[in-house]
Amino acid sequence: MGNQLAGIAPSQILSVDSYFSDIHDFEYDKSLGSTRFFKVARAKHREGLVVVKVFAIQDPTLPLTSYKQELEELKIRLHSAQNCLPFQKATLSEKAAMLFRQYVRDNLYDRISTRPFLNNTEKRWIAFQILTAVDQAHKSGVRHGDIKTENIMVTSWNWVLLTDFASFKPTYLPEDNPADFNYFFDTSRRRTCYIAPERFVDGSMFATELENMRDPSTPLVDLANSNQRTRGELKRAMDIFSAGCVIAELFTEGVPLFDLSQLLAYRNGLFSPDQVLNKIEDRSIRELVTQMVHREPDKRLAAEDYLKQQRNNAFPEIFYTFLQPYMAQFAKETFVSADERILVIRKDLDNIIHNLCGHDRTEKAEGETKENGLVILVSVITSCLQTLKYCDSKLAALELILHLAPRLSVEILLDRITPYLLHFSNDSVPRVRAESVRTLTKVLALVKEVPRNDINIYPEYILPGIAHLAQDEATIVRLAYAENIALLAETALRFLELVQLKNLNMENEPNGEEMDETSHPSDNYDTELQALHEMVQQKVVTLLSDPENIVKQTLMENGITRLCVFFGRQKANDVLLSHMITFLNDKNDWHLRGAFFDSIVGVAAYVGWQSSSILKPLLQQGLSDAEEFVIYKALNALTCMCQLGLLQKPHIYEFACDIAPFLCHPNLWIRYGAVGFITVVAQYLNIADVYCKLMPYLHPFITQPIIQIDKEIVLLSVLKEPVSRSIFDYVLRSKDITSLFRHLQMRQKKRNGALPDCPPPEDPAIAQLLKKLLSQGMTEEEEDKLLALKDFMLKSNKAKANIVDQSHLHDSSQKGVIDLSALGITGRQVDLVKTKQEPDEKRARKHVKQDSNVNEEWKSMFGSLEPTNISQPILKGHGQTTDPETIQSGKPLRSESSAGICPTLSSSPQASDGTIVQPRKLIVQVLSSTATASAHQLHITTCKTELQQLIQQKREQCNAERLAKQMMENAEWESKPPPPGWRPKGLLVAHLHEHKSAVNRIRVSDEHSIFATCSNDGTVKIWNSQKMEGKTTTTRSILTYSRIGGHVKTLTFCQGSHYLAIASDNGAIQLLGIEASKLPKSPKIHPIQSR
Repeated sequence: MGNQLAGIAPSQILSVDSYFSDIHDFEYDKSLGSTRFFKVARAKHREGLVVVKVFAIQDPTLPLTSYKQELEELKIRLHSAQNCLPFQKATLSEKAAMLFRQYVRDNLYDRISTRPFLNNTEKRWIAFQILTAVDQAHKSGVRHGDIKTENIMVTSWNWVLLTDFASFKPTYLPEDNPADFNYFFDTSRRRTCYIAPERFVDGSMFATELENMRDPSTPLVDLANSNQRTRGELKRAMDIFSAGCVIAELFTEGVPLFDLSQLLAYRNGLFSPDQVLNKIEDRSIRELVTQMVHREPDKRLAAEDYLKQQRNNAFPEIFYTFLQPYMAQFAKETFVSADERILVIRKDLDNIIHNLCGHDRTEKAEGETKENGLVILVSVITSCLQTLKYCDSKLAALELILHLAPRLSVEILLDRITPYLLHFSNDSVPRVRAESVRTLTKVLALVKEVPRNDINIYPEYILPGIAHLAQDEATIVRLAYAENIALLAETALRFLELVQLKNLNMENEPNGEEMDETSHPSDNYDTELQALHEMVQQKVVTLLSDPENIVKQTLMENGITRLCVFFGRQKANDVLLSHMITFLNDKNDWHLRGAFFDSIVGVAAYVGWQSSSILKPLLQQGLSDAEEFVIYKALNALTCMCQLGLLQKPHIYEFACDIAPFLCHPNLWIRYGAVGFITVVAQYLNIADVYCKLMPYLHPFITQPIIQIDKEIVLLSVLKEPVSRSIFDYVLRSKDITSLFRHLQMRQKKRNGALPDCPPPEDPAIAQLLKKLLSQGMTEEEEDKLLALKDFMLKSNKAKANIVDQSHLHDSSQKGVIDLSALGITGRQVDLVKTKQEPDEKRARKHVKQDSNVNEEWKSMFGSLEPTNISQPILKGHGQTTDPETIQSGKPLRSESSAGICPTLSSSPQASDGTIVQPRKLIVQVLSSTATASAHQLHITTCKTELQQLIQQKREQCNAERLAKQMMENAEWESKPPPPGWRPKGLLVAHLHEHKSAVNRIRVSDEHSIFATCSNDGTVKIWNSQKMEGKTTTTRSILTYSRIGGHVKTLTFCQGSHYLAIASDNGAIQLLGIEASKLPKSPKIHPIQSR
């Protein structure tokens, strides 16, 4: 803008916010800093935040209009440059000239020193984009003039934007007067200078101007003189030098390559930047920067040439072929939401991995392994995580992280991924919180080494970050926590051991560094381990005391043995086993008791054989449980413990005596479990003990003596027939079971000759019970088997009597019926019959009231019932406008590349208000592919849409059936009054002679064209009603079906005349489909479903 401005003193200094009175679309937000040249502020606009640079006009003769035209032309030229961000608007007023551009939070200078720090791959990616941006600008005929780290913006996903193009700043500066440099270029006051050395010229050029500075109103450079302006044209080589200095600062962790004095000395050959350049470890980058900052402009290549030269050298091939074009799609549209980006990446994940994973294991010259290119994609994903709105998008993001985690380095997992997973653990949606715990556990399990700065990440960061989930209000979240706490504890212990090992190795190194905290690694390890035990123990006890049994069951089924190893033998016995024993007191949840016996083997194996005395009564209790499935699990637990040698011989004999009667139990699983235990015991004992101790228990239940008792197939082959299930259940349910067994014992003694006679029972109830059992086929052999099961059946009968039924079962008037209203369950049903329409306002208030009672999971699946406020139409195209009322909150509509075409929506979001919804078609125009997605999104809940469509379909079917029945009922049959003297008489209409047995049912179809009959002969016949009207009295059926078997007792038509349901006395129910193009000429019938 000319060098004369440096010498002009402002007559009045105003604050930057005072200049916003002349502009109405922008609202002042805050100041971003001020210099003598520009005042910079951040402002709010309806499209987002903007940066406003204010140039206060002190000299009204300045030709600012021409500069404004240049900026507008520059904007047009850079329109297609994706890595360039020119000024979008320029305004002139009497007080100031103002420049506007999009606000980006971080520049490269800030990003270099911000955590997480850039790794080598990200630095290469940013350097590649800097050269790409310079190349895009140069190909558009634009020179920047002031490339520095403050003018290179870096987005949250590491996309580089070259901004603040300085064509209005002077090209050449006097070398002996720093005033112009300080005024125009040193805006950060860091004194760094990245201006090309050829832009500093001898001060004699400005001799005339320096003399004229005595009069501040006289310009130093005549801006109207075209020769002088041509002399000041920027060259490509000048931008290349500045870009090289920026890349050098990027790879030296913020160390500037030149300050002003060093650059002037470098111009004169008196300074060399080699000391700073040698700090760049990457040889290819060091050579690139050395060429770019060459003192001679002719030795510097164009940006395009550097990109070609460094292909497969400083910059991997994947930058050119995949990353640059793929990442550019996210920079094209300003308003593409985070949800849209995540869904696009999930759709393209396979293609991304295919392209990137082949380039992530190239060896460096130094022998280290390159970071894979996936870290660039991870930055895009993590930049979206905190701004995701919809449950589906959050779950998709967690899925992406889980897929990419095995291919990422330890630093990326701990520094970039873990903080966002902990962020999701505080999400408002329970499904997201639950999935975040699962993902976090799996990600941390992948870490095989612990960086030195992350040695305390578990006790200080991870475990406290998810501690609140143990008391989460949502059961599915506590389930997820219980499911993964064992693996989390195991991983935490592995982290601690890795740190201990690393400390010991460092201590043993002769030249190892002195360590304060780890001077005594063993003491520090014990302290850390104790603290870790206490943290995990507190959460495990909370989960083991959870009010929901499913949480306790999940904890036992998912890694209870791992927790034993984590806590050690003493705490496994004191903490885990002591709490697990209490689970057997819950008589109403047999799943929990069964899970106890599934898990007890691992705990007992770790605690040792000393626990057998504690577990013995618990196992005996399991063998007499009221639920047969628990008995089977207890048998399996005993079998496994015997195999592991955890049972002592006296206990084995005692259990064998209790288990042998199960060989005649009516439950097949229990018999097989008993056989498994007997064979394992036979393998464990010596042959003398088998035949002297074990064999006597088996004699009553086998048909012949056997030798190979340790073979399951052999033992199964000689077992006697089990007790009849009907007899067993009847005895088990009887109230006088003790008196019954007493009488059965007397009958057995009489058969064995111990008693001369057995009188009939005196108690009439026992006599009636015995009579009932004998009528069911109880034989003397059955009596012996029942007496063998006497102890088990008495305990089981007592256990069932002690079970306290649920209160709703007590209150139910009918056995086996549950009163849902007593449980406070909200019905999820819809009236299919049309009801009176409610006014829209009343219905809206009703929906909002209902919405307050809907839980979060229901809202996440079906969306909120409250109407969405949308200030303007969502999509416009071809003269069509979307009605905002039809837009439902929920999951976002994906573009054509990710979700296909939007389904048709109904105009009302409610299906439960009893109204018949008339469908309103919503036309959605897919404007482009994922690369140019629409700036606005249509948010639709898929579950709600599908539910509406289902309800609408069912209502239409119901309405059609009701109308058909109504028409048939209201049909007016022509009838004439009977003639005088008429009397009724019997008249044979038809003789149906085909059935060979009794006809049980006759059913007529809704349209009365056909009717059906069923008979004890096992057949169903279809008849033509119209043939009944003829003269013949003998009618033949038009179709016969006989595949159901048994006596067909009943039948009925379903859904008009399309289906026929039939039932037989053998328990079979079949649904038959009747197909006929022209009923009743050619009917066909085929089974649809059987039960």
